[in-house]
Amino acid sequence: MKNNLIKTKTPEEAELATKKAKLEKASKLLAEKELGLEELKLTVTQFQHRYYSKVGKKYVELDELRAQIAELIAGKDPQDNELNQEAVEARTQAEKVAEEYEGVENDPQIDLLKPEKSEDAKKLYREIASIIHPDKTTDDKARNIRTGLMTELNGAYERGDITKMQNIFDKWHDSPEAVSGEGIAAELVRTIRAIAQIKRRESEIKTEILKIKTSDIYVLMVKVHDADLAARDILEEMSASIDSEIQNARNELATLKR
Repeated sequence: MKNNLIKTKTPEEAELATKKAKLEKASKLLAEKELGLEELKLTVTQFQHRYYSKVGKKYVELDELRAQIAELIAGKDPQDNELNQEAVEARTQAEKVAEEYEGVENDPQIDLLKPEKSEDAKKLYREIASIIHPDKTTDDKARNIRTGLMTELNGAYERGDITKMQNIFDKWHDSPEAVSGEGIAAELVRTIRAIAQIKRRESEIKTEILKIKTSDIYVLMVKVHDADLAARDILEEMSASIDSEIQNARNELATLKR
């Protein structure tokens, strides 16, 4: 008669299995939150390009005109410290706005994912991110490898490049780091720490999202979106108002130069 021996898990093995399951669940939730953050960044970046192309570039011209006006006025009375200070502040403001505009203008245009690719890309992003996320490891070398791959993944997602995303996943499977470590005790400690790292990353994502949603550009984006639904173009209204200010500034500058 043949005896069938059933191996019972040790307490450590049982605990490791429980923690591994918790880690996998946490990883999937984190991937979802990373995806949400990336989509939010994409949406805000796209709106930022729209804003600067329609309104921002006009502020560059307006602030430059204001700086020239302030400098001309100060030049007529060099001993007036208040006028000189106003001229310095106007020039600083003009340079700041011009620099901001150039920074956005020089960034590549980021288009949101096309509808036919969107769901496939999101699904693939979730799957890959839940596996390669840097916070799933506590080893510094492995973390660096994962961070690099995660950066590549975010870039590929922004471009809607599903082929590149799949290549990143293939690269991960070919990496020695994809093979887990030795010993139950060590693996248990690594898993517990990885769960803690994921929790910290979730907190960081929450902070990043809050920072974005309290930024001026996000608040404006929401207002523009709500106005769009009511068939009102706030950016066009802002543009027309600035055009009027620019013309007034040009007239004032011309008068000062006479």
